[in-house]
Amino acid sequence: MSTSKTTRTDITQNFDKDKHLIFGYTPMCGTCKISERMLDIANDILQLPVVKADLNFHADFSEQYEIQSVPVVILMSKDQEIKRIYAFQSVPYLLENLK
Repeated sequence: MSTSKTTRTDITQNFDKDKHLIFGYTPMCGTCKISERMLDIANDILQLPVVKADLNFHADFSEQYEIQSVPVVILMSKDQEIKRIYAFQSVPYLLENLK
């Protein structure tokens, strides 16, 4: 019996929040792991609700939002995109762009 998760992440779970983040990644992406760590550090300060989604399981979302590459973080207000970042650069850069 497999112990891996079979349920998909609900990307829309924070769509009732005024400000939240969606972090898109794929498990085999090394840059994603580094970027996720930078996002975690930045979000320790920002304290925004965040959904982390393996985009391999969210082709519909990737298509709807025209995701071009991973990693990606999308700053959202309810169900509207405010800003999108592909190149995370640094923790200060993330803080500046997500607040």
